[in-house]
Order: sequence, then structure tokens, then C-alpha cells
Amino acid sequence: ARGSFFPFSMQSAAKPGSFSILAPNVDSEESIFRMGIENANFVRVIKNELKVGDEVALTPGAHRLSYKGQYLPVTDMVYVAYGTGIVPVLDQVRSVLPSGVSSVGSVTVVWINETTQDFDVTAELLEKEYFKYSEKLAVSCIVGNIEDVSDFGENDEINTAIPDFRQGTMAVLSGPNEIADKASLYLQER
Repeated sequence: ARGSFFPFSMQSAAKPGSFSILAPNVDSEESIFRMGIENANFVRVIKNELKVGDEVALTPGAHRLSYKGQYLPVTDMVYVAYGTGIVPVLDQVRSVLPSGVSSVGSVTVVWINETTQDFDVTAELLEKEYFKYSEKLAVSCIVGNIEDVSDFGENDEINTAIPDFRQGTMAVLSGPNEIADKASLYLQER
């Protein structure tokens, strides 16, 4: 089985020789919708077939966002995350917020979930970053099922949470492809 996931750790660094991933605990059909068939199969193998002592081969991916576009420097970041899409966003937020490590002066995170319980996974970690960087970081947690909504613009909370774009703003979308496509259309029409 093969999958592509961002590493997830409650601490800032995982212990050598260990790994964690965050995957939705849903049935296989919903899992395929949220992650695609390859990743859903990987999660199934991890949950149901892997035993203590089995070998797992992992290849670490890139841990930093690289941008070489025409609008430099990037001064504002807008992250729109749906569900477990918050995991890579949290990692990015941690990497761009400290003073002196990037040109980013403000970060907006819009995290959307179907239920308030879905925020339990990493809300504490995101809150910790907010308290550390409250002058640079704005966080909005929105509850709603946007899978059935054809246009993000129909949601007043999303309209309020996402700032107006100006030169130097970069948007990053994280979540299922269908949701990212809707968010992309919304941002392009703003």
C-alpha cells in the first residue's frame, strides 16, 4: 500500500524511528472521497493489516513551502483548510510565523469542519500558536457542511473570515480536492 500524508505529531518533532499520520475515522467510501483511493487504501492497511514488528518504508517529503512566483515578497498568507487538511496548514503556520524566518507579516487561517467535534483533533495546537503570535495570526473556525454548497460565497462566515487580497498575498488550500476546487473558484472571483 502507498500513501502520501503529512507527518502529524503533538510535539514539534517526532521521535526517531517513529511516525504518526492523521486520518479520518470514517467508512471506506467516505475515506475514498476525502483522501483518494490510494491514501484510503494506505489507511486501511495501517488500521487493519499492519501488526507490531511489520516493516514500513517511509520517504519523508518536503517540510517547507517554496514559492518562486512573480509577486515577491509574500507578505500575507491565507490558509483555507477543511477537516484534517489543517495538519499541513499547522506545520506551515509554525514555519512562517516566527520573526526573521520569512517575509510574512500576517497569517489568516480559516478552518472548516462539519461538526464542532471535528475541531478537537488539533484545535489545542492551533490555539497555542495563536497565543504565541496573536498579533500576526487570525484564526476562524467555521462549522458547516460545505461539500453540498456549490459556492463558498454563500457562506457569510467564510466571506468575513477571508481578508481582501492585495499584492503579496498567497493563498494555500488544504483538504479534499472537491473542496479545494470550490475554494479556488471562490478566491479567484473575490
